[in-house]
Parts: sequence; structure tokens; C-alpha cells
Amino acid sequence: MKQINPDNPAGHRWIAVSRDLEKLGYTFGAIVCIEGINRKFDGDWIVQDRMNKRFTKRIDLLVNVGTMGKWNNIKIELNE
Repeated sequence: MKQINPDNPAGHRWIAVSRDLEKLGYTFGAIVCIEGINRKFDGDWIVQDRMNKRFTKRIDLLVNVGTMGKWNNIKIELNE
């Protein structure tokens, strides 16, 4: 039940993960390090949502309006 700041949603650095990734440890509150997108998006993100069950092998970053993209060959690992 987190509240998103409508003026700067990207400031939260939250992600949603597909449900198949939860069994790999990508659960609510997990800190995930993402590298290979760009300097603006690389770094630590917190899992705060889960995606619809129709999605698999996906992570959705909460970013500001107008920022979209698909990236391949990025590095994603859990911070333990």
C-alpha cells in the first residue's frame, strides 16, 4: 500500500517483477542491482509490485512519464 509521488515517480526507484521471478528471490522488499541500461537507471531498485501472471521473465521499472524502452543483455542481481 505504498503511495507513489505523482511529481517524481522515478524518485522511488521501485520495480515490479513477473511472478516467475519471485521463486528466485525477487520478492517484495528485495533490493535488486541493475546494470546495462544507462547511468540514469543503473543501480539499486526495490521490488514493490508484482506483474500480471501473463508476464514471465520481466522487470518493470517505475519511471517518469514519457520514459519507455526495452533492453536486452542487462545484468540483474539480488543484493543480499
